[in-house]
Amino acid sequence: MRGKGNNKQDVTQSFNVAIEGIIETIRTERNMKFHAFCTILVLMISIFLGVSRMELIVLSISMSLVLAAELLNTAIESFVDLVSPEYNILAKRAKDVGAGAVFIAASNALIVGYLVFHKRIAGEFDNFFDLLKESYANVIIFIIIFIVVLVIAIKSIFKKGTPLRGGIPSGHSALGGALFMGIFFLTHDVRVFYLSLFLLILVLQSRVEGKIHTVLETVIGAAIGMGVTYLFLSLLKV
Repeated sequence: MRGKGNNKQDVTQSFNVAIEGIIETIRTERNMKFHAFCTILVLMISIFLGVSRMELIVLSISMSLVLAAELLNTAIESFVDLVSPEYNILAKRAKDVGAGAVFIAASNALIVGYLVFHKRIAGEFDNFFDLLKESYANVIIFIIIFIVVLVIAIKSIFKKGTPLRGGIPSGHSALGGALFMGIFFLTHDVRVFYLSLFLLILVLQSRVEGKIHTVLETVIGAAIGMGVTYLFLSLLKV
């Protein structure tokens, strides 16, 4: 009886060690974080798009191969660093071979993902843009979200201010420019045009007067907002 109990404990311990190894790799290795994120994302998309059972099996095998290859590559790198802390051509070769295994597995997963998803995703995007074209409000909301993301991305490049305050370009000016261009497309009344332009100028002036942005930062923000909005509304022909 004790022997059976010990066997159960050994099996449990083996699972614990394996799970701890996976968690430790995800916690410490950037590539493993990325692969794990992609795996969760692919599973969510698969459920959303309703892939077939066979397609899900193929995707699961491909993703498992990538994760297993990354785990083995991490184990190889850790062992090589342990036994050969100094540079050695054989140590480099071992690491390169391990990285090559990950590359092959990841390339296979990309090909499988493309074959499974490309027609479904293309169809979803077509439906999405059809929905946008049918509703002016949806278009404006989509443009505003896009501009917010774009402004934050540009601010992260210049590393000035915070994502929601200060820096280049001015987010408020960009949104003001977008709404001004949206009104321009919506109405042919020149009085509405001048009123919306006056409101845009007030937004720019308030950001400068509050010493949150410079004149250049507000002008660039307004130009981005108007340019992006004009581009999307022209392409969608709303």
